[in-house]
Amino acid sequence: MLEIAIIIVITLILFLILKNFPLTKEENPEKSRKENIMTKIFNKLFAGLRKKNEDEIKKALSTGQEKVISPKEISDAQKNFWTDDPDIAKILFEANKAILDGNYSRAENKAIEALSKDKKCDQAYVFISQVAMSRKKYNEAKESAEAALKCNITNAQAHAILGECNFLEERYSDSIESYQKAVNVDHNQAQWQAGLGKAYLEIRQFSKAAKAFKRASSLDIDNKEYKELASFAEDKQRMHTSAFRK
Repeated sequence: MLEIAIIIVITLILFLILKNFPLTKEENPEKSRKENIMTKIFNKLFAGLRKKNEDEIKKALSTGQEKVISPKEISDAQKNFWTDDPDIAKILFEANKAILDGNYSRAENKAIEALSKDKKCDQAYVFISQVAMSRKKYNEAKESAEAALKCNITNAQAHAILGECNFLEERYSDSIESYQKAVNVDHNQAQWQAGLGKAYLEIRQFSKAAKAFKRASSLDIDNKEYKELASFAEDKQRMHTSAFRK
């Protein structure tokens, strides 16, 4: 009887253990872990997608802002680029901005667009000339600058471009003539004054070169090159004067 009682007790204990701790759990730990990983991946992807959408929205807004040109900017463009047509002024404003941004293809397209509206738009030819200079196509640059001057003889930028082209071709007297015309129209451009000075250096007119470099330096006080060239030209002038006296 005792043995039967012991067996019954053991059986009862085993029954209670199996009831409270089944061999197969309803929740699969591996499945749960995979689900957690997938949730994290989904959340990460969703966050990335949301960030991408936010960036696209910001870019779209920024692009929209770039296309907005104020009436004052158009009015200034009309004055700066010698045109009475506000539509052409807007195109030239965009071309000029593209030049400043280094987007030469856009600048060229805008210049061509301006010429399609007005074949005598001198500033459009100047922009095409500047694009050609950036591509080192100096003959094209020179032709476009000359076309600009046929439309407007007082376009200082066109004269300055011719000055640079002539300098690169080692036509220093022509370079001086073109740069001088440019600074006569607008004497506040340091780069043009410096170009004039460099051309004078090449033909050994050191005094005039020094004066041009000093003017350039006064217009661009942070430019060390202009100061050094002014000193160099003055030194050359002193040496030349001393040698002449001897």
